[in-house]
Amino acid sequence: MDNSDALIERPKMQELIAKLEEIQLGFRQNLNNLHQKLELVDSRHDLQNSLESLRKNALTRVSDLEFEVKLLRDDLKSIREFLGLDLDQYNSGGS
Repeated sequence: MDNSDALIERPKMQELIAKLEEIQLGFRQNLNNLHQKLELVDSRHDLQNSLESLRKNALTRVSDLEFEVKLLRDDLKSIREFLGLDLDQYNSGGS
């Protein structure tokens, strides 16, 4: 290989190295994008789990409150009967 061949080879190697560095940079950017997307998916999954937990807690609370209202109505009915109040008067009188 003479000097002219070596001079031709050197720019080609530098171009190839520059191209490889460009490709490497692209891979790093893709990797960072993938990490960000994975974090987003994980956070959404956690959010969905939290929402599901809140929904279950709310349904339980609704059920408990409905039961408590039923007990209060039964207590009110017992008090009215104990006091001798006319239940039909209260039921049709707007309460």
